[in-house]
Amino acid sequence: MMNPLVSVVIPTANRPKYLLRAVDSALAGMDPKDVEVIVVPNGPDESWREALRPYDNNQSVRIIRIEEANANIARNAGMSDARGEFIRFLDDDDYLIPESAVKQYDLIRSSEVDVVSGSVRLVDELGRGLSVWHQKPDTDDLCTAVLGPWRNCLPTAHVYRRSCLRYAKWNSATKVRQDVEWLLDLCASMELKWNKTKDVVGIWQQHSDQRVSSRIHINKMSRLTVPMIIKTYNSLLINGRLDDSRRQAVSLALWGFAVRVFFFDPIYWSHVARTAHKIHPTARPPHARYNMPMIRMLNPLLILWLELPKQWAFYLIRRIPKRIRRSHN
Repeated sequence: MMNPLVSVVIPTANRPKYLLRAVDSALAGMDPKDVEVIVVPNGPDESWREALRPYDNNQSVRIIRIEEANANIARNAGMSDARGEFIRFLDDDDYLIPESAVKQYDLIRSSEVDVVSGSVRLVDELGRGLSVWHQKPDTDDLCTAVLGPWRNCLPTAHVYRRSCLRYAKWNSATKVRQDVEWLLDLCASMELKWNKTKDVVGIWQQHSDQRVSSRIHINKMSRLTVPMIIKTYNSLLINGRLDDSRRQAVSLALWGFAVRVFFFDPIYWSHVARTAHKIHPTARPPHARYNMPMIRMLNPLLILWLELPKQWAFYLIRRIPKRIRRSHN
């Protein structure tokens, strides 16, 4: 097979129910010579074999098996073996919208950019739409878009020019938020030319356990993300690549985390808030009330401390009915 236009890397483990759909969507709408799908089973699971039997003799589908059950190692293996001019990553339970994905390939092929990003629709297990995640509309800088609270780092959204991924690696030690870390690390490593489309290019299927949006869960995810953002900020600072929009994006992201879960750990989030203020003193949390004329004159951290008793009271009031219901079950 000659080098294809696009390589689609799909790590897989224990999801035969969805795998064929992902592969089908990656091939649909493409000339067979223009696409290769690299499926990377990782770990001891063998269920992928039966799921992919319809593609046993299809030269556009390649299998690279690795022993370790690690999706990031699988992504790296697929990326290293990819032959396409462009690469995209697709989780085995997600799928592409073929018509929009083809337009995305046409856009990156006809332009001078390194990355083209699209919108992603979130659905539940029954295929019911939950929301659509768009790319930030008012910036042409991928780094600013990824650093800020508006980031859309879902792997399904992005197509990369393979030449810009020559030294890129997914962190095999990261188990959650790996998609955020991947894009932050990529932005820290080089300046990338970016374009975006409003089209929904793929579907991210959320399972019931992924839709747990309790404050405790959000606090945990936020604390995992903050060091990733700070690491990228420091790299950009050292290399003289920080402009005002990037500083503001970092500050807004940190403020956004602090405001959302401040009452779980006021000491830690006070430190994060002070860091946000130091990075960009005029930035305010991305919430309307903090940008009201009179409120904007105040330090948001002061407001967070003043509201702390009320936040705890609201949290406990919401928890009491749940505990009562559990006690009666």
